Amino acid sequence: MLNGKILEHMDVLTVIIQNTALNGMPKWYQALTLTLFAIIATLAISMYFRIALQASEMSEMAMRFGY
Repeated sequence: MLNGKILEHMDVLTVIIQNTALNGMPKWYQALTLTLFAIIATLAISMYFRIALQASEMSEMAMRFGY
């Protein structure tokens, strides 16, 4: 079962590589590019959630102290 899930993820990555400018690039460049994209996307999404969480806390403080 685990091997099937890994193959599904590899198929998705293969399609992404074939449909972008990464097609024909060296394997190390493809891996580096996809890894950097995943890191940046994860950071951006987590920062959006962090900002939303802090904004909700700030609005509670503003209502509490009458600002």
